[in-house]
Amino acid sequence: MTASVFEPKPAEQGQLQALAQQLEQGASVLINLPGQPPLEASPVLVELLKASLKEFGEGHGVTLLTSKRELSTAEAAELLGISRPHLINTLLGGGTLPYRMVGTHRRLALADVLRHQAERERQHALLDEITAEEQAAGLY
Repeated sequence: MTASVFEPKPAEQGQLQALAQQLEQGASVLINLPGQPPLEASPVLVELLKASLKEFGEGHGVTLLTSKRELSTAEAAELLGISRPHLINTLLGGGTLPYRMVGTHRRLALADVLRHQAERERQHALLDEITAEEQAAGLY
């Protein structure tokens, strides 16, 4: 998978944590370019920075992919954390995820795979919430 991968060094952890705390408290981000007045970072750039800092704080690296990218079935399965046969037989075969054929190869839009992943995470969160409510009520 062609992507930009960012892995912070252990020596950077303190600086990254301090920056994350400042951003959570509403600090703005200024970009200083040589010979130019400081520019305030756009909201989308600040959100990208916050999300990256959150992952770094949990000890994870961050991989940056463009949203228009297409994935092979192996790449999509890896991203979803499932086996390639399950992806092909269940998700593609069942029509859950759209794909297109390039010769004899299936290609999936990254945006579709990420939407599916987000929906699956949302469903899991709802199930966790229902389970917690039932446990609190003594039903589970």
